[in-house]
Amino acid sequence: MNLIEEIKNRINIVDLAREFGLQPTRSSLIFSIYKKERNRSLKLYPETNSYYCFATGQGGDIIDFYMDFYRIDIKAAVKELAEKAGLDYGKSGKLEVNSKKKMKLKRIEKKVAILKSEKEFFDEKAGIFEFSMGTEREKSELLAMGELMNERKEIQLLVYESFEKFCFGIDEEAFDYLIGKDRGLKPDIIKRFRLFCIKDQRQAIEYLRDCFTKDELLIAGLINKQGYFVFAFHRLIIPYLEKNKIAYLRGRLLGANEKLSKYISLSNYSDNLTLKRFFNSDVLSRIRPDEKLIICEGEFDTMILEQEGYRAIGIPGVTNIPVDQINLINKYDIYLAFDNDEAGDKAVHKIIKLINRPIKTIKLKHHKDVTELINERHHRDNL
Repeated sequence: MNLIEEIKNRINIVDLAREFGLQPTRSSLIFSIYKKERNRSLKLYPETNSYYCFATGQGGDIIDFYMDFYRIDIKAAVKELAEKAGLDYGKSGKLEVNSKKKMKLKRIEKKVAILKSEKEFFDEKAGIFEFSMGTEREKSELLAMGELMNERKEIQLLVYESFEKFCFGIDEEAFDYLIGKDRGLKPDIIKRFRLFCIKDQRQAIEYLRDCFTKDELLIAGLINKQGYFVFAFHRLIIPYLEKNKIAYLRGRLLGANEKLSKYISLSNYSDNLTLKRFFNSDVLSRIRPDEKLIICEGEFDTMILEQEGYRAIGIPGVTNIPVDQINLINKYDIYLAFDNDEAGDKAVHKIIKLINRPIKTIKLKHHKDVTELINERHHRDNL
């Protein structure tokens, strides 16, 4: 099998369109990549990994789609898609499959549990791939798993957006905490990052159970395998926005409770809700490769840096460095601003090693973190 055929087998065109931020409908329709339009006219065909734009009459396979979206030639498109699929050439020019990627796919296949409510969808997709593409059953099931994971993402987006609308903003206690001297956030930043509060736990749980099935809430990570609501005590919710859609939620305690950690994350039953991701990753699509980008520790440091006019992304704790997303930040002029402690120093060294090039660091000698530094400076200026 040649490289292009292997790429077509490994990357799904609908998943690629979502990565581009094009948001396919359930009928796999997106807005044309060739012209501005009010109604979607470009149809994706996941079974054959192809597309056709009814507005312009242009179409092709996933390679053409990538080329035309980025306006690059076939050589560059194949190279970038091969890297995305975990494929590379050996010195002889013979196709080699990245063994680590192969092992990862096998682990995912074994680890991901299919719910009873998903079984019919999975079997149908596997049968379509096996029949229409002539693939072996094992590979058809792997492709069907990719479709199932896409379906789970759609459910997660729907649940999170609905949950945010139900909760609708923050209450007085949360507002006082966010604008107070320890956080120092302004109302427009609170609104921009779409922070919200669970004002009544019982009502929130009843709403979710009325609107969604148990399986859907499990896929969304809002309940764990035992059926318990993960945000039972952590009322302040921090959304992780990707393409301006909520892709993840993290809870923060309001007030002190020595028995509980300050933060809590979603249950990862669905296997795509890892905490190892960048906070405020949408900023990457709004800056040039030569612009300064600050990587800091935590969501609140990220928000206050953005409030100060900097471009910043954050990691949710030093143990959650998103190694798989390091390629997203490689091209920027990076500054690291981690907490002033031993764990922060270790994280800085780890990221420098991952990026493998000289990186500037912001050393905090007299402050525990960026938020404390900025708020103390503002307090001093107002005296």
